[in-house]
Amino acid sequence: MTQTLRAEGPAVHEWFGQRGLRSARVTDGPMILIVDEIDLSPLIVRRLWHTPLLLTPSAATAAGEGATLALQAEGPAHLVFGDGRIVDTDAGAALGYPHSRWVSSSSEAPTARIEIVSRHLPLADPTLLPGADDGPVWRALASTVNAILNSDPPVTPRTRAPLQRAIESLCVALIADRPDGSRRAEAPRSAHATYDTALALIDENAASPDFTVDELARQLRVSRQYLARVFARRGSTPRNALRARRLDLADALLATGVTLSDAVDGSGFASARALSRARRERDGQLIEF
Repeated sequence: MTQTLRAEGPAVHEWFGQRGLRSARVTDGPMILIVDEIDLSPLIVRRLWHTPLLLTPSAATAAGEGATLALQAEGPAHLVFGDGRIVDTDAGAALGYPHSRWVSSSSEAPTARIEIVSRHLPLADPTLLPGADDGPVWRALASTVNAILNSDPPVTPRTRAPLQRAIESLCVALIADRPDGSRRAEAPRSAHATYDTALALIDENAASPDFTVDELARQLRVSRQYLARVFARRGSTPRNALRARRLDLADALLATGVTLSDAVDGSGFASARALSRARRERDGQLIEF
């Protein structure tokens, strides 16, 4: 049966403590935890929302077996692992990690996630997995968990084992779809990595008028539609990001006293008219999609 809890203050520490975790406040304000949890042995499946916290494992948890697969649904999270690796995730990301390597998790804003905890997940190292924008598995797993936790009537003994196997199979599918070393060298697989790499490529190539959104997608080895979704999650578009960088270049050149023609040549705009139009739209706060 799904257990639902809303906890505040010391009850938050108590809930995490019962699961081998230490919790600490990181900002002023009340501590609040809202959680739905179900035991589908050998899996524990939970959906959590909580105010900013620092979480660390107890000695027993850190020394024990098992791993967690987390689907970040809301807000950012900052995770530190024993080899010094630091992983920052945001909404739509997925991360799997063995408990023996985990040092801490923290958030400075309210955060929500789905966690699947098991001793049988094939995770030897902390691993970023394909996220909500990287394929159907993240959404399929999240939808399945939400359906189980929201179920009324609850899960029955007859359906418990098949549902456990369904979740475990989706976890294995998500892990199996992670990029190997060669594919990671070719192209970033997570939406977060795609966005960061796209911005770097824009910075490097914006001065060339031949560098277009189509060329950006080609260099990233993703579709233009996928690239648009990645930027949309961050309130922008690839075209607007490219134009903003070109405007920065043009403004910097004009500030040195060069001619308008030289500023156009050095900023990637096709013509003086295109540069002037882009500046008018920016200064008038017009957004072009």
